[in-house]
Amino acid sequence: MTAVAEAPSLPALQQRLALIACGENSRPGKTQACAVHRGKAATLLRITSTGAVDALAAAICGSGHKHNRACAPCTEKAVQMIHVYNGETV
Repeated sequence: MTAVAEAPSLPALQQRLALIACGENSRPGKTQACAVHRGKAATLLRITSTGAVDALAAAICGSGHKHNRACAPCTEKAVQMIHVYNGETV
């Protein structure tokens, strides 16, 4: 019999995605996302579920960048978020 991993609850998954978007990897010991990223959590989850890296990176990065492109760190966060959503180890 194969063990099936339990899917995280949506609030837990949203919190995890918000934490990644907030810069979990760039700030050691960070355990919670800021209010801005927590507020974007539902939107981040919806975009993550589509697998659209560019759209997700743009949502994380905001629109203040030249040429309306997401920066490399936000693109990396988007890829990591999609891996987490799909239950893959990163």
